[in-house]
Amino acid sequence: MRKIGARVLAVLALVVCLGVSQRALAVSYEDSLDDCSYPKIFDLLVLRPVSFTSMLVGTALFIPIAPFAVATVWEDFDDVREGLIYSSARFTFKRRLGECSGVTTAY
Repeated sequence: MRKIGARVLAVLALVVCLGVSQRALAVSYEDSLDDCSYPKIFDLLVLRPVSFTSMLVGTALFIPIAPFAVATVWEDFDDVREGLIYSSARFTFKRRLGECSGVTTAY
């Protein structure tokens, strides 16, 4: 009796696995960034405060770094400002709630 029950369960498991399986599509890292969205509540309660804090910390770091950036390499001054302040500010204030379209994926 146990063998029949085990066989029935094995056949049912096989049928479920074959019936539920779908073709897997490969998605690259860049593809996942092009079409993304966050739950709005997660964006509001977690991502926006973290991004705002990152902007404040970046501003606090930029103030003492700015004279050195200007004195040493003037061409990189905009990159330093972009990385420390502007990218976090755009992520916090420029995009709609729940979307990540304001994020640049360029390297």
